[in-house]
Amino acid sequence: MIRVHIEAASAVTRAGLEAILRGNSGIEVVDSASEADVLVREQVPELVDGAPTLPVVVLAGETPSLEALRSGARAVLPEDAPPRQIIAAIYAAAAGLAVVPLDESAPLLPRASLDEATEPLTAREMDVIEMLAEGLSNKAIAHRLSISEHTAKFHVNSILAKLRAGTRTEAVMRGIQLGLVKI
Repeated sequence: MIRVHIEAASAVTRAGLEAILRGNSGIEVVDSASEADVLVREQVPELVDGAPTLPVVVLAGETPSLEALRSGARAVLPEDAPPRQIIAAIYAAAAGLAVVPLDESAPLLPRASLDEATEPLTAREMDVIEMLAEGLSNKAIAHRLSISEHTAKFHVNSILAKLRAGTRTEAVMRGIQLGLVKI
């Protein structure tokens, strides 16, 4: 269970966030930051002595993500982020990961171009790369698609070849860079 404290200037914003979070069985909204595992804020944290003691998820309107991350935030989302993104960012922040919108992550990721792929992925390969991004094994992919494990492995190897990737992780990263995988 992840305990979340919400710091919002507006009672309406706080109530909205509470409603979103209370609908998730893995999250508990708490009244005090001292009880929390993660803070959800509307503003970038101000650093007094180093990084904040708790992971901070910022729902910002104008603050660039990279600036917020440098200020100690663990996740930065637009203020109008959908509930599933807010929840995913809380889980990611609690797990020690950083979250930024894809359009602002370009300076962090190596450049990739569409001509790096020798040929486009098939519809089935697109399904498989999404499952690779979820971390599924060949066996789990086969089960989900109702195909043999051998066929799942064939699709994975085809994706690796087409994206010129040496590992499944590298294939997912290239898929993200090319816009094939949505995060």
